[in-house]
Amino acid sequence: MGIGRIFQKYRPSNFVGKGDKYLPRFITELNTLLSAEIEVLEYDTLKLAREELLELATIIIEFAEDVYNDIGFWRSYEQYNVEFFGTPLPPFSKTSAKKFSVDRIQHLLLFIYQELNPDLILSPGHKDIKQLASTISQFLEEHFVNIPKDSGIQEFLSQPNDEAGDVKKKLIWLGTKSYLFRLSFKNHLREKGEKESIPLIDDFICQENTRLSGLGVIDILAETLIITDSQKTELRSWYERHLAYYQILTIQDPLIEALNVINGNEYTINVGEFIDYFKANEVFFGGLIPWDGVWYWSGRQHKLGSLSDQEIAKIKKDFIAKHSNIYYRYHKELKAKGIERIAEHYKDFVKYFGDDLAIFPDGLSMASAIQKQHRQYYESKLSKKELSEFMKKHNLKHKNPNYSYPKQLIESNDGIGVYFNPQEGQEIMQRFNEIVSGFKKKGIDLTDDEEYAIRSFIESHAISPNFVNRMIRDYGHESITATFLIRKNDTKECVDYLLRKYKGHYYRNRYPAISFVE
Repeated sequence: MGIGRIFQKYRPSNFVGKGDKYLPRFITELNTLLSAEIEVLEYDTLKLAREELLELATIIIEFAEDVYNDIGFWRSYEQYNVEFFGTPLPPFSKTSAKKFSVDRIQHLLLFIYQELNPDLILSPGHKDIKQLASTISQFLEEHFVNIPKDSGIQEFLSQPNDEAGDVKKKLIWLGTKSYLFRLSFKNHLREKGEKESIPLIDDFICQENTRLSGLGVIDILAETLIITDSQKTELRSWYERHLAYYQILTIQDPLIEALNVINGNEYTINVGEFIDYFKANEVFFGGLIPWDGVWYWSGRQHKLGSLSDQEIAKIKKDFIAKHSNIYYRYHKELKAKGIERIAEHYKDFVKYFGDDLAIFPDGLSMASAIQKQHRQYYESKLSKKELSEFMKKHNLKHKNPNYSYPKQLIESNDGIGVYFNPQEGQEIMQRFNEIVSGFKKKGIDLTDDEEYAIRSFIESHAISPNFVNRMIRDYGHESITATFLIRKNDTKECVDYLLRKYKGHYYRNRYPAISFVE
């Protein structure tokens, strides 16, 4: 496939700017330059396969197109960084007024290389990264001078945003085709082990956070589009789709009124040309997103047909028992109960273990201690009759809930850390002996095992920034920055950047990890 065709597959259909025709040639020239430049670098770290090298060149030229035309993607990213960290390019302390500054290119290269190889850890001050960034900076300054400031992407983004579908088209392109997110999307598919599909695309563009300071596709598009502040807020809220069962009440083209059977609220939904698909009294399972005061379906809807009151009661009960992370988004009463319940469990955990962090030598001792703590909790809270009814309701043979820990966790014998996050609940981390010993060294003479354990601690989606900061409170941050090869600007702010980078989902609305059975 030629450069032109490769370039074209990433462009929005039917939108062409006057400057677009120059870009394939720039990609070809940059690809040739990079191929030669990388070969003479001091280390082999930055060497790429032929296809990856072409992808790198293509992304860099598309980045330059964005910056040169002020399309807004990179500008939005830097604006968020200023808001989060006080600097546009963390963990760099300086920036330049030049559009294609070395620092800016260096930051982009670090991101691209880690997306091409997610296991790669590169120092922000890596000698070869700086040299490559300098070469690219000079190339872009020379080429993006007199070409027309007119991009097909700009024209695409300038189209009306009257309905959610108009925004969704831009969101899908940005998340799956743009230079900023397409590598992240490919990695998302690889992690899921599935092929591209509507549900996976919808999950990625609405919910997933990326290594771009933890930002998602909705965040960047919200700042890039010329829309009102309220529309920006709505767009950034799309990660909390109201996923539920909906019973259709009335139909009045192009709107339908539907009852969310989980929280009992009614929703006005714009279904447009698909109005004939919906019939009164039928029940659908799907997610809704708001736009300009009206709700729209997001992703696929599953039709269950007409259900009896008993069937609706059952699906409601099952949903509430299993999906607290979803129904708390829109069920205020249960959310309030969840917050109250988790606060109570937090106090009991601290009272029993003497701290919000308990460390065990192995998985069996952890499981035994937590079982004992919970047994005492329920015995202290419930009368014998209430306890008997509780056990019968939850099908328990013993006076505490059944816990099914993974076999790997139970058999672990290298230390288990259990932290009770007061906002959400318990978090469990294996290899905790190595994490503690690594933290105690304050970044000096860490072993490979200690670095691996600390890196896993920071990169884990199941470990919150609260847990990390709890460790920093006791031992300091130096071993984290050393593990991620951040030495020149070794500050707590660098850790804040790493936490957002790897744990962006924790900086959105979060809910207690506790469910209810009604």
